Amino acid sequence: MTMTSGDPTKVEYFHSEKGDEMEMGKAGGAVVQENKVDAIVDGDAEIDPVLEKKVMRKVDWRLLPVVTAIYAFSLIDRTNYGGARIAGMDEALHLDVGNRASVALMILFVGYILFELPSNILLKKFGPRIWLSTLGLCFGILTIASGLVKTWGALAAVRAFLGVFEAVSSSSPDLAPGTKSSQGLLPGCFYLMTSWYRKYEIQRRLSYFIQSTFVISSFSNALAYGLTQIADEPEVDGWKWIFIVEGAITIGIALVLFFVVVDLPSSTGNKFLSPAEKEIIKQRIMTERGEFEGEKITWKVIVYTFSQWHVISISFLYLAAAAGSYTWIIFNPIILRNSMGYSLVSAYMLTVPPAVFSTITTLIVSRYADRWRVRGPVCWFGTAIGLAGVAMVGFAESPVARYAGIWVGEIGTNAYIVTCVAWGHNNIRSDGARAVLSSIHVGSAAVGAIYSSLVFRQQDAPDYVPGLAAIIAILSAGFVVSILTSFFLWRANQKADAGKKIIEGAMGFRYTW
Repeated sequence: MTMTSGDPTKVEYFHSEKGDEMEMGKAGGAVVQENKVDAIVDGDAEIDPVLEKKVMRKVDWRLLPVVTAIYAFSLIDRTNYGGARIAGMDEALHLDVGNRASVALMILFVGYILFELPSNILLKKFGPRIWLSTLGLCFGILTIASGLVKTWGALAAVRAFLGVFEAVSSSSPDLAPGTKSSQGLLPGCFYLMTSWYRKYEIQRRLSYFIQSTFVISSFSNALAYGLTQIADEPEVDGWKWIFIVEGAITIGIALVLFFVVVDLPSSTGNKFLSPAEKEIIKQRIMTERGEFEGEKITWKVIVYTFSQWHVISISFLYLAAAAGSYTWIIFNPIILRNSMGYSLVSAYMLTVPPAVFSTITTLIVSRYADRWRVRGPVCWFGTAIGLAGVAMVGFAESPVARYAGIWVGEIGTNAYIVTCVAWGHNNIRSDGARAVLSSIHVGSAAVGAIYSSLVFRQQDAPDYVPGLAAIIAILSAGFVVSILTSFFLWRANQKADAGKKIIEGAMGFRYTW
């Protein structure tokens, strides 16, 4: 099959005449002509490694703090639910009746999933600075509203709108050449970061990003305790101040975002890099992928991305990892307070040390995962460690052993969730497909969050053993899927090395297993 001439940035998706799996060709990069595929092009010139390191350090300091701040405070606005529940919200809004607590928690993620795709048209009309700032304002306002509600139904309605705005911010934009949109919050952050870095540089950066947001959200529990003290009766009305003050902080962050948001590497709005430095970024990406940016997201791109079996399997791994992660983020304060019997202040403060320690271990693991160029084995061991931690929390007798289980569980699931994101993006070469993959990952995480919300039922309080058993089940499934995924990716590479298979339309491309 011969590619027709046309837009030099356009990627065509098709089935080869040999009946091989769907492949991808690109003019100027990996070109398919009459069933022959060129290797990924090399850069036009050698890049000075000293200068390259300097440029990437500048990118690190300009990009990572911004995306971390953006997502951390949206995460706080969505996950301060657990801290508020033990500060009087359950009693004030009667969340301890039936499944009200689970419904109010889950409904955010339902709105998130339902409105993700229809919101695309809105993202196409706005640049990232205005869009993200506006969304930050909306998050802040809705968080403040959460502290002013009088009934559990009103709380559920506010959280549903939070989910809608999160979906609006997380949809995939039209990435045609010249577009200004950078995609939204979490999937936007994933896509933005993978646009700047090479495949074996990305896990370490993703670990900085994801783990920093987890640490900030864990410190939000300590902040939450301080905010409850504003109330005359902290354990009765303290929950209101958690929402009101944290919402106000989010609004302040949103106003700052307008001036600091970083766009895609090809954007002319990135004034912090010189033209020569931008060219270095472009050469780095072209050398590895055979393309830069500019691919428009079409139905062909979407169908192609969903047709890749490894996209589905790794997205399931991300779903399982998210279910485990939300167990610690949302339910840690509740388990510590109601099940283990710690005081209000202890329940808040004891969430911080395991989050900080798991961040350190995840950064170390991610550094070596990039150096050794592996992903699957990290998922295997991370899942196994996470399983051990959840089992300790669910079935150990003493509070000390159960608290140790939180440490063990966070170490495992946090390393696991970071690796899933890196693994998925490592095995997709197309610019547009990576953007679609970001949204698939975030949708999978939302399903994992719903799963976690549903299995921790109020009637199972205070020990939540059925919920913890359900988390063990899905992590076990993730363990098996991660091993199978690694094996099939490794086998595909063996076929490519033997000349029997072409991966992602490029002779030099190999899967990361």
